[in-house]
Amino acid sequence: MLPFWNAEHELRAKKILYRFLEEMGATKAALYFAGTEGSFELATHYGFGRRDSLTTEIRAGHPVWDMLRRHRSGPAYVNDAHENKALQAFLESSGSTRLMVVPLQFAGRLVGFADVRDKARRGTFEPDDVVVARTIAAVFDELIRETGGYRQSMAPTTATTAAGAGGKPAPGPTLHRAVIEELATLLHAYASLPSLAAAALTVTDGRSVRCLLMRAALLTDLQRHALVTHQTQVFAQAGIVPPPATSWGWDERDSEGHEMRSDEIHSALVHSGPPVWIVVSLLTAPRSTAAEPVLTAMVRHCELAQTLRNYRKATRNLAKVLLEPGEATFPHLRAHSQGVSELAQRIAVGLRLAEAEEELVTVAGYLHDVGMRELDYARIYRIERPGEVERRLFQRHPVLGARIVEAAEFPGDLAGAIRHHHERWDGNGYPHRLAGRNIPLASRIIHLAEVYDVLTAASSYRRTASREAALDVIRGESGKQFDRDLVPVLAELIRS
Repeated sequence: MLPFWNAEHELRAKKILYRFLEEMGATKAALYFAGTEGSFELATHYGFGRRDSLTTEIRAGHPVWDMLRRHRSGPAYVNDAHENKALQAFLESSGSTRLMVVPLQFAGRLVGFADVRDKARRGTFEPDDVVVARTIAAVFDELIRETGGYRQSMAPTTATTAAGAGGKPAPGPTLHRAVIEELATLLHAYASLPSLAAAALTVTDGRSVRCLLMRAALLTDLQRHALVTHQTQVFAQAGIVPPPATSWGWDERDSEGHEMRSDEIHSALVHSGPPVWIVVSLLTAPRSTAAEPVLTAMVRHCELAQTLRNYRKATRNLAKVLLEPGEATFPHLRAHSQGVSELAQRIAVGLRLAEAEEELVTVAGYLHDVGMRELDYARIYRIERPGEVERRLFQRHPVLGARIVEAAEFPGDLAGAIRHHHERWDGNGYPHRLAGRNIPLASRIIHLAEVYDVLTAASSYRRTASREAALDVIRGESGKQFDRDLVPVLAELIRS
């Protein structure tokens, strides 16, 4: 059950869903929100009859879940699902033949989606419908904000509120893990300053709280209670009420400081949600002057880290807008690029690469086939048994793609990552027959992600394989086509 949902919300949502019927010509639509168990739960629907089989919960592995994962940045549709047996069976069970999935995002997070079906008079979904769907999706923002539905949102990466490596709080949904870890490292450096008895970094999403506490000596129950009370007041001023102190999670470390007196508490809101809030508190000796500059530095560092991340996000989005194949011209290539980019990013996160390296992998994954735009893509993409001419033409796309992005001056070797994404671990790839670790890591990640996507995606030119069947194929090429160290990382991600 969705804890934030009520009859008034449902009535407003139905009115918005009706716009899909009125403005797009669809015959029925349903609204799903991210639930508390990591799945999407049905909130309401419009146009579905009693005989229609409407799924009340969409979990990982469901064909709609997979479709949503691949197209979380914007609406996507299927007019012919015969290439994906699971999706075809799902649609037939509810008397449908065509489907559009419309992601709903709030503060950069996926919070739900609209399930839109079957246009009137057997019409098909077209690119113009995507524009209409985006407009309608934006109307849900106010409803999501008022209901607090964003608090059950699905994180875009592997962010969680549990403790991270090395005793550091793991990232909140809107902050990259590296930002939280940078704040923890910086605060640890400050915690040993004279007159600072303890420093606390506390993260909450409103449902759970994690606190990293660095202290020169163990706090008494009274001191800990005072700290929690002080931080709770700061959170309340920012409009968020964290759960009771008894449910807070604590990670304590020695600050290596020498100040034993903790008579005063100074706190500052470092980052304000939704959906994540961060407070830093300092326990000091009486009349200490160290607290204000330390808190100012922490706030400023978080702002700069967020600004840098926003620029990186803007660069990624600009790359999509300017360099991606058009939705109307090359819809399959766009879906493939999106799928490869998302999986490559997950692999990069699984490897715990630095944020800059992860960003390089993500952007290169999206643009790895941009060179296809310079080829006869419409003709060669669907050829299951290409001849020598088509094969040579196809093998030019990594070099052409690298040339397209070379002038962008993207940090890191973006052109190299694209140029070598068809090299093989055994040296039998192209264009330069690189082998082993001479192949850029980003290229090895993208190559692995691309093959998995080609094997499993319904929009692929190959017959769709199951997850396990695809992994079996990839394991068989471990150490030959693929970096053997990356294959277990992929397998763990697919099964998680």
